[in-house]
Amino acid sequence: MKFNNRTILSSIFATALLWLLPVAIHAAPPSQANVEKASKAGDFSGALSILNSWLNDQVPAKPTDAALMALIADPAFANALARRQLISKIGADKLAAFAKADAANQAFLEWLLGNTSAMNLYLEAAVPLGLAAREKNAYTLDPASLQIWQKILKADPDAKDGIYQKLAIATALRPPGCVNIGAGGAATPADPVARYRYFKTAHQKKELFPSFDRLTVWEYSKILCSGASDADLTWARQMINSFRPDLRADELVVNSTSFVWRRGAPAVFYPNGGYQNFQNVLAGGGKCGPRSSWSVMVCHAFGIPAIGVGQPAHACVAYKAANPMTQPQPGSAWKVGYGAGWDKSTIDDTPYDKLKGPDFLAGIEKRSDAAKFSQVEHLRWLAGAVTPPEKAAAVMGVAQKIHDSITLPKTDITASHKADEAEADPGVKAAAKAGAPKVPGAISVNPSATTSKAASGVIHVEAAAFAKTGGKISWGGQIPNVLVHDSFGGGKQAYFQQQMKEQWADYTIEVPTAGTYQITMKAACINDDQLLEVSSGNKVVAAVPIPLVPGAFGLWQDTKPVELKLEKGTQTIRVQTPVSVNAENHKRGIALRFFELKSK
Repeated sequence: MKFNNRTILSSIFATALLWLLPVAIHAAPPSQANVEKASKAGDFSGALSILNSWLNDQVPAKPTDAALMALIADPAFANALARRQLISKIGADKLAAFAKADAANQAFLEWLLGNTSAMNLYLEAAVPLGLAAREKNAYTLDPASLQIWQKILKADPDAKDGIYQKLAIATALRPPGCVNIGAGGAATPADPVARYRYFKTAHQKKELFPSFDRLTVWEYSKILCSGASDADLTWARQMINSFRPDLRADELVVNSTSFVWRRGAPAVFYPNGGYQNFQNVLAGGGKCGPRSSWSVMVCHAFGIPAIGVGQPAHACVAYKAANPMTQPQPGSAWKVGYGAGWDKSTIDDTPYDKLKGPDFLAGIEKRSDAAKFSQVEHLRWLAGAVTPPEKAAAVMGVAQKIHDSITLPKTDITASHKADEAEADPGVKAAAKAGAPKVPGAISVNPSATTSKAASGVIHVEAAAFAKTGGKISWGGQIPNVLVHDSFGGGKQAYFQQQMKEQWADYTIEVPTAGTYQITMKAACINDDQLLEVSSGNKVVAAVPIPLVPGAFGLWQDTKPVELKLEKGTQTIRVQTPVSVNAENHKRGIALRFFELKSK
């Protein structure tokens, strides 16, 4: 339908205003003359007055808990209350301007005002997290959020209900770029409609973690607002899936923060005065600011709510864990990591919510009981509509009782990952689950190892099929071995750990003829100047550089062929990292899928 006629515009606007007028429960509806007058004038202030009066009439002079709960559960009353809250928080004049600006806005508003569920999702998600801000009730809603929502709904009918409606509302309330993500952030924030479509597509392709399906609109807003580019978000998922699939276990990709080298990054990674993308943050490293930005971004990439956290002379991350019992803060699903605990944290989430860590955590938990939270907020909205003050106070008293009845889980607010703990490799437990050989000491033997033989002129060696492995650790949190992880999509892969002094894996191969061979590897790394040495006996016979390909850091790459000489027969060759002289040479690990030897 085309809205290019002034008469049609007036008709739609009048219809939208009709929706503003409540359906009576006990009181008679306003007269038709008043309806027509309000419609023609576009008088949202008048409509607000009518709604306030009608809602007030429904509330007894001395309301009981049971009476109030019955009222907010009544569909007609709930619709009128939501409409009243929508007008009051956006502002009657601003809502009128939005409606008059475009016929599409008017049609959207007509749909919204008739949809109690949609209004509730929008209004409840916009409520400030902190109790003080909620009680002060000074927050407002920007009509620009309605404009974004309208555009998303126009672009995608799926946004009318279900999870995609929630994504649309979350994007409208917190569009991309509304929070400064810091190092690596996109120079130009993503278009809100494009960002909605991006996460919808990622969800449909099952690229996001399962917990994404169970989030609230408020939690979705802590993902879709990401200041990272869509390209970086996609790359981050691909990098984890290739380089460190073990971090997918329990959805703990936040542990990839240990990849980001705690150092002053070389200038090559931040040309023109800043990091250009998150690949450079990962490869270049940085102090707490870039590491905090990385933590937030990688969570967003997989559909995990995350927010940057400020601490005295430090920055870190708060995120929602899939398992509330995740260490080191079992209890609350929300964790603060890579710094001090909640007691030392500050979260600057919105203009109304600059919260100390414990207050943020308490606000999160009060929202976790969705049914009670909704009851509390509807009663707060109602208290704003009724008079005299004594009756409003009685309504607020019931809201407060429900609020106080929401219990908080016990969480150690002083616990967190300290900065130095973030350096230890988190892949050891995953390696054990993947069937890595046991570790009796510095050398681990794999009793199920087999001999790799030539087939069609190629000796193909799976990286996880080593006979022995060993090495020397740098500090705690590691084991002196090459690890084995389950590959994303099937099979297994080896991981030469980050920050090891040295590590090696021995493979048994059967060489059909003596001579010169070429070795190639399927490998992934996240730092430059990485290589694996190949030894036969006590002699290094080849050094294979692992490519760091621009735009594909951490993704599987094929190395260039390197020549080496091998004797005929069954023999052991060793793949190893060069011995590190100091911590600066330890780098951030190499993933190896397989290698192949071809006779030249």
